[in-house]
Amino acid sequence: MGQYIPLYGLIFIASLSATAILTPPILRLARRQEIVDHPGLHKTHLESKPLLGGLAIFLGLLLTVFIFIDFSPKLTSIISGAMVLVFFGLCDDIFNLPPLYKLGGQVAAASVAVLFNVSYFHMFWETLGGYGVPVFMTIFFIIGWIVLMINAFNLIDGLDGLAAGTAAILFMAMAFITLITGGSTTMLLLQLAGGGACLGFLLYNFNPARIFMGDTGSMLIGYLLATTYLLSINSNFDLCLVLGSVFVFAYPAMDTVFAIFRRIQNGTSILKADKSHIHHILINLGFSMRKTVALIYLFNISFAALAIFLFWARFPLSSLIAIGLATVTVTYAMLSYFTRLSKQEKVS
Repeated sequence: MGQYIPLYGLIFIASLSATAILTPPILRLARRQEIVDHPGLHKTHLESKPLLGGLAIFLGLLLTVFIFIDFSPKLTSIISGAMVLVFFGLCDDIFNLPPLYKLGGQVAAASVAVLFNVSYFHMFWETLGGYGVPVFMTIFFIIGWIVLMINAFNLIDGLDGLAAGTAAILFMAMAFITLITGGSTTMLLLQLAGGGACLGFLLYNFNPARIFMGDTGSMLIGYLLATTYLLSINSNFDLCLVLGSVFVFAYPAMDTVFAIFRRIQNGTSILKADKSHIHHILINLGFSMRKTVALIYLFNISFAALAIFLFWARFPLSSLIAIGLATVTVTYAMLSYFTRLSKQEKVS
């Protein structure tokens, strides 16, 4: 494995460089065509910003993949699904698609990735099949999970640099997990390329952002994180895998789940945007945009490190249960406390 480390670094740097080089001309294109994100009720920026940053991420990633990674049916299916998602994302950024059209594109992209890789999900068939779950239901579950992650990253893309930085952290964490568990080398390379592309874009997206990734970028990132992780797993289906996976996706998954419950509790549509996400709560507490993003980066790094440690150490069942319960309890208590404090700050 050691002889491949220079290749890993080369792919990461190449993707970072390609995205960094492609972003400025795409920024100018977005300005020239007036493809911009205007300020709104649930948004934090106060002036219009160019969109299409997601296109730079995709092209930088694609260029790196074409040069350095041998195409296989698995990789081809993932890239094909990504192209479907980028098409719908661009349409949404330019024409503001209705939510159901966008959801249809997400389901189509996820279906391409899953249906063309059915044989790679044998672990799920065997495990869930043992509990009487039919294969077609497992397929629906996997597609649904990918769609959930696509929307999770769409939801957290609310501050300069938040989604891109979070994605870079998660891509690198996944690459470490793939490496230590002996998972798919192709997925490892794609994860490294994804991390590099996100960091290359972050050079222009960190506060004060010069360009936004738009739905093209946030949906693409969620899709790539979800699919490369599922197809890189080389571990027994046990509590370590489940808990480690939860920790990898802790922030986007938690923010999405809380958003759904919050909107149901308030009697509003789960598709309706609001200003009660975790990053909004921290800003309401008086943190600057940069400090808020830095705190969430730290949160992601902490959970990613814990996930890597779980996969590496392989704790006994009792220890895993204790770690899981303690982490969920502390996280829920802290989030509830900050939410209440944020509401009090608003009232005062």
